[in-house]
Amino acid sequence: MDPGTRRIKRTLGIARTRNLDGTWTIDRRPILPLEEQIENTSLYYEPANKTWFLFTNHVGLRKQYEYTDAVWVYWTSNLNRWRARDKAIVLDSSNCKWSQNIIGLPSVVKCGDRLAIFYDGQAGDEMSHMRRDVGAAFLKLPLSVPRGRVK
Repeated sequence: MDPGTRRIKRTLGIARTRNLDGTWTIDRRPILPLEEQIENTSLYYEPANKTWFLFTNHVGLRKQYEYTDAVWVYWTSNLNRWRARDKAIVLDSSNCKWSQNIIGLPSVVKCGDRLAIFYDGQAGDEMSHMRRDVGAAFLKLPLSVPRGRVK
């Protein structure tokens, strides 16, 4: 993005259908505010505490260049009600040593007693949408909602 160009705002929405081969209806309102700057999401339901966990890209900005700089997680017990304050950082440059800039595109899958998080990144200081690598991180199950104040 060129300097002086307005930043693109991103968020997530819900589309609904009663027939997977039929028409989908997109909810009028996004699930989280545009200011969250999130995209590309994977959901996990934790039966132990009846909580949904939404793993998603956060889009950061450095020198007017937008890039996926972290994987965030939001949680809720009601898929129709999400709150921006109910979130935590899962992966970013502080805990992903091999990819210090690009971290995103999370997918999650249960793997025994752990939740595997697959994500893309880029070794070195390059900031490109090409030549990315795939990383994996694991969280012990059952997942629980973080206690105290989370950023």
